[in-house]
Amino acid sequence: MTESGKRFDFLTRSSSLGEEGGDNNSYFPRPGQEMQKINQDSPSAAAAAAKGDVLFSVGLLADIQYAPIPDGFSFSGNPRFYRHALEATRHAFEHFEETEMDLVLNLGDTIDGKCQELDLHGGDNLEEGVNPGHYSLEHVLGAIAPYTNGPILHTYGNHCLYNLDRHELQDKLGIPFVAEEPCGELVGYFHHTHKGIRFVNIDSYDIAIMHRCEDTSPKRKEANEIMLRKNHNFPENMNSPEGLEGLERRFVGFNGGVGKVQLSWLRETLEGARSVGEKVIILSHQPIMPGSSNPVCLMWNYDEVLAILREYNDIVVASFSGHAHQGGYVRDAESGIHFRVFEAVLENKPEKTYAMVDVYDHQLAIRGFGNCRSAIYDFGHMQQPATNSGVKWKDNASTY
Repeated sequence: MTESGKRFDFLTRSSSLGEEGGDNNSYFPRPGQEMQKINQDSPSAAAAAAKGDVLFSVGLLADIQYAPIPDGFSFSGNPRFYRHALEATRHAFEHFEETEMDLVLNLGDTIDGKCQELDLHGGDNLEEGVNPGHYSLEHVLGAIAPYTNGPILHTYGNHCLYNLDRHELQDKLGIPFVAEEPCGELVGYFHHTHKGIRFVNIDSYDIAIMHRCEDTSPKRKEANEIMLRKNHNFPENMNSPEGLEGLERRFVGFNGGVGKVQLSWLRETLEGARSVGEKVIILSHQPIMPGSSNPVCLMWNYDEVLAILREYNDIVVASFSGHAHQGGYVRDAESGIHFRVFEAVLENKPEKTYAMVDVYDHQLAIRGFGNCRSAIYDFGHMQQPATNSGVKWKDNASTY
């Protein structure tokens, strides 16, 4: 059943995000950017290199993808540590509470699609009638429960949709979905302001196949039309980018796009932030900027979203996303905006991978733990917006 109670065709899940073509590049370092070896001292090194007083700090993690099953592998052979992901998440949220993070950002894919295949993968034995998605998500909610110091801003991803519909995600994670007219379809875009920073969450599964009713959903119809035009493997093998070249590889079934109503909302939200002098950090599950990840992970209409962000580079500091498990970074040469893809909790053991972000009045300091890379991102583009000055920005973030 779908959110509207109608029939839908359940999308065969993909467990190989960012690796469909066997390309496991992490997109670090970028040209002109020296990447120092990651070590246990990198969080303190980033903090020491930062200048000035911290305004506030937030916790951050991406792609937990917990499932109560033994360790396994992606389609391309990357190891995945499903149970360890829960341990790492608990450790991160205990650390966030201990250090009094003002809020926490969860960039999506909180549980894994394999929760729906526990028998196949030797997972927990559940009583008849128990929803494995609900069961697994309750474990994660227990792991994040130690954090009580502030709000948790949840983004959702494709693996969330392999397990729960949007009504369930709203109920379980508190995502403030909007019911868009004329059909009342739920879309999860929202913003949250804290101490002069507006966190703007983009829902890149607005136009999508997953949990959109085949019979009645205009958004599903639009997604089908996009896939029919762009991916000759659709519908039989919709998750495959085989035969697609370059940026066209993003047109696969485990991705999605941003609809026109949400694009208008994004522009209005950025205009509102500008009018009151707020800086903006963009949040999304899927990456927006080419070069920050494998093309197979990008939003379908990243170009429309990027064009709007470039218009507001005087207030948009950075964009944070997940989805591409190995992480990545690029600074947009046109706007100077920093586009960071954060490394997945799921694919690191014994490391516990997460980040803390220290917000200054002129920079962000990323303190990475485990295999998360530390870095400092300056706000230079906001003093001299590239879209107005013709300046071309380089990938010159400091990394530790």
